[in-house]
Amino acid sequence: MDSKYRSFTSRDLALVAGLTGLYLVYGYASGVTFGHTILELDLFFLISALFTILVSMTGKRWSATLLGTVNGLILLGEPNAPVAITLSLIPNGLVFDLALYTRDHGIDGLSRKRFVVAGALGNLAMAISGLVILQGIGFFQGKGLDFILATSVIALVTNPLIGAIGALFGTVVVKRVGERVRSPLAR
Repeated sequence: MDSKYRSFTSRDLALVAGLTGLYLVYGYASGVTFGHTILELDLFFLISALFTILVSMTGKRWSATLLGTVNGLILLGEPNAPVAITLSLIPNGLVFDLALYTRDHGIDGLSRKRFVVAGALGNLAMAISGLVILQGIGFFQGKGLDFILATSVIALVTNPLIGAIGALFGTVVVKRVGERVRSPLAR
């Protein structure tokens, strides 16, 4: 049976749980320390790196979608978590996975470049969905056009760049871990 059709093992799910815990703990610490001063860019970097690490270690399709969905649903219950970031974690993981796997690429055909592109596209999807959510909840109501344009440009340019850098960092981490984990980047 082809490896792309294997179900998640308990080890894979434990890894998802551990990375979810890492993201949530770091997100809380970041929120307390920085607030909104750095526009949550550290969280965009981290989720892209975690997606890369998870997909590389599990070798399973839809790993990033699972991690994004679990984090998004948990954060949905947190009153201090920005709703636009919370809900946009799901499309981020989905687009990350879709960018990695095409008809002719399985887990063994993934390269560093492919992860970087997936990180950028996932974070672009996160930026777009976040802006749509902000518009939907009325965040931009009464704000000037210059504020809306500045916010949109920052989100649509910075987030994909940070996602690409996060995925690149994730590939470096996986490469450093080496043969101790099953990964196409460690070969």
